[in-house]
Amino acid sequence: MSDGPGAGSTQGVPAPADGAKSPGNAGAPVLNFGQRLVSRLITMVWLTAMWVVLWGDASPGTVVAGAGVAVGGYAVARLPPLPVRIRVRPLRALLLFGNIMVDMAVSSVRVAVHSVWRPERMRGAIVEVSMRTDSDLLLALIAAGLSLITGSVVIELNREEGVVYVHGTPVQSERSVHKLRRQVRRTEELFVRAFGTADDVAEFEHQERQLRNAEAAGAGEGDR
Repeated sequence: MSDGPGAGSTQGVPAPADGAKSPGNAGAPVLNFGQRLVSRLITMVWLTAMWVVLWGDASPGTVVAGAGVAVGGYAVARLPPLPVRIRVRPLRALLLFGNIMVDMAVSSVRVAVHSVWRPERMRGAIVEVSMRTDSDLLLALIAAGLSLITGSVVIELNREEGVVYVHGTPVQSERSVHKLRRQVRRTEELFVRAFGTADDVAEFEHQERQLRNAEAAGAGEGDR
Protein backbone atom coordinates (compact mmCIF):
# COMPACT_ATOMS: atom_id res chain seq x y z
CA MET A 1 0.00 0.00 0.00
CA SER A 2 1.49 3.30 -1.04
CA ASP A 3 1.93 6.06 1.51
CA GLY A 4 1.74 8.77 -1.11
CA PRO A 5 4.31 11.29 -2.36
CA GLY A 6 6.92 12.33 0.12
CA ALA A 7 6.15 9.50 2.56
CA GLY A 8 8.87 9.07 5.13
CA SER A 9 10.35 12.54 4.54
CA THR A 10 10.59 14.90 7.50
CA GLN A 11 11.84 17.94 5.61
CA GLY A 12 9.71 21.01 6.20
CA VAL A 13 7.77 19.46 9.08
CA PRO A 14 7.93 21.75 12.14
CA ALA A 15 8.85 20.25 15.47
CA PRO A 16 5.90 19.84 17.85
CA ALA A 17 5.49 22.44 20.53
CA ASP A 18 6.25 21.61 24.14
CA GLY A 19 3.58 19.37 25.55
CA ALA A 20 2.12 18.56 22.12
CA LYS A 21 1.85 14.98 20.92
CA SER A 22 3.90 13.92 17.96
CA PRO A 23 1.94 12.49 15.02
CA GLY A 24 3.32 8.99 15.64
CA ASN A 25 2.08 9.06 19.24
CA ALA A 26 -1.20 10.82 18.64
CA GLY A 27 -3.93 9.20 20.64
CA ALA A 28 -1.52 6.89 22.49
CA PRO A 29 -2.19 7.30 26.21
CA VAL A 30 0.70 7.41 28.66
CA LEU A 31 -0.01 5.02 31.52
CA ASN A 32 1.27 5.61 35.02
CA PHE A 33 2.46 2.79 37.30
CA GLY A 34 -0.98 2.16 38.81
CA GLN A 35 -2.68 1.98 35.40
CA ARG A 36 0.01 -0.39 34.07
CA LEU A 37 -0.42 -2.61 37.13
CA VAL A 38 -4.21 -2.71 36.79
CA SER A 39 -3.91 -3.42 33.07
CA ARG A 40 -1.56 -6.35 33.67
CA LEU A 41 -3.76 -7.72 36.46
CA ILE A 42 -6.85 -7.58 34.22
CA THR A 43 -5.01 -9.40 31.44
CA MET A 44 -3.70 -12.11 33.77
CA VAL A 45 -7.10 -12.61 35.41
CA TRP A 46 -8.65 -13.00 31.96
CA LEU A 47 -5.98 -15.48 30.86
CA THR A 48 -6.49 -17.45 34.07
CA ALA A 49 -10.26 -17.50 33.49
CA MET A 50 -9.72 -18.75 29.92
CA TRP A 51 -7.49 -21.54 31.29
CA VAL A 52 -10.18 -22.61 33.76
CA VAL A 53 -12.90 -22.55 31.09
CA LEU A 54 -10.80 -24.57 28.64
CA TRP A 55 -10.05 -27.23 31.28
CA GLY A 56 -13.65 -27.23 32.49
CA ASP A 57 -12.50 -27.46 36.10
CA ALA A 58 -12.65 -24.63 38.65
CA SER A 59 -10.70 -26.46 41.35
CA PRO A 60 -8.01 -24.51 43.26
CA GLY A 61 -5.26 -26.48 41.54
CA THR A 62 -6.54 -25.52 38.08
CA VAL A 63 -6.85 -21.86 39.08
CA VAL A 64 -3.33 -21.78 40.53
CA ALA A 65 -1.92 -23.53 37.44
CA GLY A 66 -3.74 -21.11 35.16
CA ALA A 67 -2.42 -18.14 37.11
CA GLY A 68 1.11 -19.54 36.86
CA VAL A 69 0.78 -20.04 33.10
CA ALA A 70 -0.64 -16.51 32.71
CA VAL A 71 2.20 -14.92 34.72
CA GLY A 72 4.85 -16.98 32.93
CA GLY A 73 3.42 -16.29 29.50
CA TYR A 74 3.11 -12.59 30.24
CA ALA A 75 6.73 -12.42 31.44
CA VAL A 76 8.17 -14.39 28.51
CA ALA A 77 6.14 -12.59 25.82
CA ARG A 78 6.80 -9.17 27.42
CA LEU A 79 3.30 -8.09 26.49
CA PRO A 80 2.80 -4.31 26.62
CA PRO A 81 0.19 -3.03 29.08
CA LEU A 82 -3.13 -2.33 27.40
CA PRO A 83 -4.78 1.04 28.07
CA VAL A 84 -7.33 0.52 30.83
CA ARG A 85 -10.61 1.65 29.30
CA ILE A 86 -13.27 -0.53 30.79
CA ARG A 87 -16.63 -0.22 32.48
CA VAL A 88 -18.22 -3.37 33.82
CA ARG A 89 -22.00 -3.68 33.43
CA PRO A 90 -22.99 -6.79 35.43
CA LEU A 91 -26.23 -7.57 33.60
CA ARG A 92 -24.58 -7.17 30.20
CA ALA A 93 -21.67 -9.31 31.40
CA LEU A 94 -24.08 -12.06 32.45
CA LEU A 95 -25.77 -11.87 29.05
CA LEU A 96 -22.36 -12.15 27.39
CA PHE A 97 -21.38 -15.12 29.54
CA GLY A 98 -24.67 -16.89 28.81
CA ASN A 99 -24.35 -16.23 25.09
CA ILE A 100 -20.83 -17.69 24.98
CA MET A 101 -21.94 -20.76 26.96
CA VAL A 102 -24.84 -21.36 24.53
CA ASP A 103 -22.57 -20.84 21.50
CA MET A 104 -20.03 -23.28 22.95
CA ALA A 105 -22.70 -25.95 23.53
CA VAL A 106 -24.41 -25.52 20.15
CA SER A 107 -21.16 -25.38 18.18
CA SER A 108 -19.79 -28.45 19.98
CA VAL A 109 -22.88 -30.46 19.02
CA ARG A 110 -22.77 -29.17 15.44
CA VAL A 111 -19.09 -30.04 14.97
CA ALA A 112 -19.61 -33.48 16.55
CA VAL A 113 -22.59 -34.24 14.30
CA HIS A 114 -20.72 -33.23 11.16
CA SER A 115 -17.62 -35.17 12.21
CA VAL A 116 -19.55 -38.42 12.77
CA TRP A 117 -22.40 -38.33 10.26
CA ARG A 118 -21.30 -35.79 7.68
CA PRO A 119 -17.50 -35.88 7.53
CA GLU A 120 -17.54 -34.85 3.88
CA ARG A 121 -19.01 -31.51 4.96
CA MET A 122 -16.31 -30.77 7.53
CA ARG A 123 -14.83 -27.98 5.50
CA GLY A 124 -13.35 -24.85 6.97
CA ALA A 125 -12.98 -21.32 5.69
CA ILE A 126 -11.24 -18.13 6.74
CA VAL A 127 -13.76 -15.30 7.05
CA GLU A 128 -12.86 -11.62 7.22
CA VAL A 129 -15.04 -9.60 9.59
CA SER A 130 -14.91 -5.82 10.03
CA MET A 131 -14.67 -4.75 13.66
CA ARG A 132 -16.56 -1.72 14.93
CA THR A 133 -14.50 -1.04 18.05
CA ASP A 134 -10.92 0.24 18.19
CA SER A 135 -10.24 -0.51 21.86
CA ASP A 136 -7.16 -2.73 22.18
CA LEU A 137 -8.46 -4.28 25.39
CA LEU A 138 -11.89 -5.04 23.95
CA LEU A 139 -10.38 -6.48 20.77
CA ALA A 140 -8.19 -8.79 22.85
CA LEU A 141 -11.20 -9.90 24.89
CA ILE A 142 -13.29 -10.45 21.75
CA ALA A 143 -10.55 -12.56 20.12
CA ALA A 144 -10.22 -14.69 23.27
CA GLY A 145 -13.99 -15.12 23.57
CA LEU A 146 -14.39 -16.18 19.95
CA SER A 147 -11.58 -18.73 20.26
CA LEU A 148 -13.46 -20.42 23.12
CA ILE A 149 -16.27 -21.40 20.77
CA THR A 150 -15.79 -24.80 19.14
CA GLY A 151 -15.22 -24.49 15.42
CA SER A 152 -14.03 -20.88 15.43
CA VAL A 153 -10.46 -19.69 15.91
CA VAL A 154 -9.15 -16.15 15.50
CA ILE A 155 -6.04 -16.47 13.35
CA GLU A 156 -5.28 -12.78 12.79
CA LEU A 157 -6.37 -9.43 14.16
CA ASN A 158 -5.46 -6.52 11.87
CA ARG A 159 -5.54 -3.51 14.17
CA GLU A 160 -4.74 -0.97 11.44
CA GLU A 161 -7.54 -2.06 9.10
CA GLY A 162 -9.97 -2.92 11.89
CA VAL A 163 -10.67 -6.49 10.72
CA VAL A 164 -10.42 -9.92 12.29
CA TYR A 165 -9.83 -13.15 10.38
CA VAL A 166 -11.69 -16.11 11.83
CA HIS A 167 -11.28 -19.74 10.76
CA GLY A 168 -14.67 -21.40 10.99
CA THR A 169 -15.68 -25.08 10.82
CA PRO A 170 -17.90 -26.36 9.30
CA VAL A 171 -18.41 -23.78 6.54
CA GLN A 172 -19.98 -25.27 3.42
CA SER A 173 -21.74 -22.36 1.73
CA GLU A 174 -22.14 -18.61 1.51
CA ARG A 175 -24.93 -18.92 4.05
CA SER A 176 -22.49 -20.48 6.53
CA VAL A 177 -20.11 -17.58 5.95
CA HIS A 178 -22.82 -15.03 6.72
CA LYS A 179 -23.82 -17.01 9.81
CA LEU A 180 -20.25 -17.02 11.14
CA ARG A 181 -19.89 -13.31 10.42
CA ARG A 182 -23.13 -12.57 12.31
CA GLN A 183 -21.88 -14.64 15.26
CA VAL A 184 -18.61 -12.69 15.39
CA ARG A 185 -20.40 -9.35 15.22
CA ARG A 186 -22.91 -10.38 17.87
CA THR A 187 -20.08 -11.43 20.18
CA GLU A 188 -18.29 -8.14 19.53
CA GLU A 189 -21.41 -6.15 20.40
CA LEU A 190 -21.95 -8.12 23.62
CA PHE A 191 -18.36 -7.48 24.73
CA VAL A 192 -18.56 -3.76 23.93
CA ARG A 193 -21.84 -3.30 25.76
CA ALA A 194 -20.62 -5.37 28.73
CA PHE A 195 -17.17 -3.84 29.21
CA GLY A 196 -16.87 -0.79 26.97
CA THR A 197 -16.84 2.79 28.20
CA ALA A 198 -19.49 5.28 27.11
CA ASP A 199 -17.10 6.48 24.38
CA ASP A 200 -16.51 2.89 23.22
CA VAL A 201 -20.26 2.26 22.95
CA ALA A 202 -20.84 5.55 21.11
CA GLU A 203 -18.02 4.81 18.66
CA PHE A 204 -19.33 1.27 18.17
CA GLU A 205 -22.82 2.53 17.33
CA HIS A 206 -21.38 5.12 14.94
CA GLN A 207 -19.30 2.49 13.12
CA GLU A 208 -22.30 0.14 13.09
CA ARG A 209 -24.40 2.76 11.30
CA GLN A 210 -21.64 3.37 8.78
CA LEU A 211 -21.22 -0.35 8.18
CA ARG A 212 -24.94 -0.88 7.65
CA ASN A 213 -25.10 2.07 5.24
CA ALA A 214 -22.13 0.70 3.28
CA GLU A 215 -23.70 -2.77 3.10
CA ALA A 216 -27.03 -1.32 2.02
CA ALA A 217 -25.29 0.72 -0.69
CA GLY A 218 -23.39 -2.35 -1.87
CA ALA A 219 -26.60 -4.41 -1.99
CA GLY A 220 -28.26 -1.65 -4.01
CA GLU A 221 -25.40 -1.61 -6.50
CA GLY A 222 -25.62 -5.40 -6.83
CA ASP A 223 -29.33 -5.27 -7.66
CA ARG A 224 -28.79 -2.94 -10.60
